[in-house]
Amino acid sequence: MFVSSLGSITGKDNRLGLPRARRVCTVLVDGLGSENIRNAAGHARFLNETLAAQRSITCGFPSTTATNISSFATGLMAGAHGLVGYQVMNPADRKPVNLLTGWNATVDPLKWQPSSTVTEAALSSGVACYVIGPKEYQDSGFTRATMRTATYLVAKSISERFELAKKMLHGNTDALIYLYVPELDQAAHAFGSQSSEWLAQVEILDGALKSTVQNLPRGAGLSLTADHGIIDVASNRHIFLDEYDGMLSGLELAAGDPRVSYLYFEPDPKRSFRELALELQVAIGSSVVACETQSIIDAGWYGKVVSTEAQARLPQISILSLADVALYHRRFAKAKSLNMIGQHGSISPRELRIPLLGFGAFA
Repeated sequence: MFVSSLGSITGKDNRLGLPRARRVCTVLVDGLGSENIRNAAGHARFLNETLAAQRSITCGFPSTTATNISSFATGLMAGAHGLVGYQVMNPADRKPVNLLTGWNATVDPLKWQPSSTVTEAALSSGVACYVIGPKEYQDSGFTRATMRTATYLVAKSISERFELAKKMLHGNTDALIYLYVPELDQAAHAFGSQSSEWLAQVEILDGALKSTVQNLPRGAGLSLTADHGIIDVASNRHIFLDEYDGMLSGLELAAGDPRVSYLYFEPDPKRSFRELALELQVAIGSSVVACETQSIIDAGWYGKVVSTEAQARLPQISILSLADVALYHRRFAKAKSLNMIGQHGSISPRELRIPLLGFGAFA
C-alpha cells in the first residue's frame, strides 16, 4: 500500500492503480484484522461500513509486525527484505534477536534490512515524507530499518496523530505521510481483542478516522490497512513444547511467535528434519501443523528467498497453530509472554485478512 501511495504522487510503481494525488496519508493500524473490525460492529461503525463497501487483502507470512511492516515499507516479501519473523536466530552468534526491539551494536538495521525503502524512494523523487507516531519509536532500530530518511513527527495519542495528519492533508505542500497506530495491538495482547480496553481503542480510532476523512480537500488521499489480525487464545489453550524435549535433541532456540514457533537446531547435515517434523506432528496433533521450513520456502510463503541472509535466519522446523492455541517453550519464552491473550503469526483468516480502505482521492 505504501509503495502505491508514493506512486499516486509520482506516477511510478503504482501497483494498486491508485488515483493521482498530491498529499497522501497511509494509516497502518497494528493488529486490526478485517474480522476484528466486523466483530466490533457496534464500536466501529464507520470502519465496518467502509469495509463492507470496499475490500480486504491478505498480509504476508508470518502474520507478524516485524515482517509485514517491513514489507509495507519496502514493497518486498520477507524472503527479500530478510526480516522473516518476530524473533529469529542471529546466524553470526546463534543468539536470539527480537526484530522489533532487539537492535544493538551487533545487529545493525541497515545491514539486516539493506533494501531500499519507500521513504528513501520518496526522498529521491523530491517528495517530502513524514512518519507520525509515538515518541518511543522515533529513533528505534526498527524505524531505521523501515522508515529511514523520513521526518518523524511525534504525536502521543491516536486522536493527536490523526489531527496532525488532517492538518497536513489540508496544507499546500505535496507530502507522503505514514501514520502508525500501535494501541490496538497492545490492548489485544494484554486484554484480548474483545475486551473493553480493546473496544475503547477501536472506538477512538473509528471516530478519529471519520473526522479526518470528512471533507478532504481535492488532491488529498488517505488509505487504511494493517499488518495482521488478532486471535484470542485462552491460557488453558497453551501447548508447551518443552514437554516434547525428548524428541528435540540438539534444540538451540525456540523463537518466532507463539502461533508460529521457529525451532533452531545444532547443525547436523545427517539429520532429517522432515522426519522430525512428521514425528512432532503425530505427537502434538491436529491443532498444529509441523513442517520442515524448507517446505514453506518451496511453497513461496516468504516470496522468493533471494537473500542468503534471510535463508540463514530461518529455522529448520516451523510449527504453525491451526486451532485457537499458542505454542511456548518455557526454556526460551519470557514468563510474562505466557500472559498474552491476543496472538498472531499463523495462517488463520483472522490473522491473515486485513482491510484495504481508501478515502478522499482514493475512495
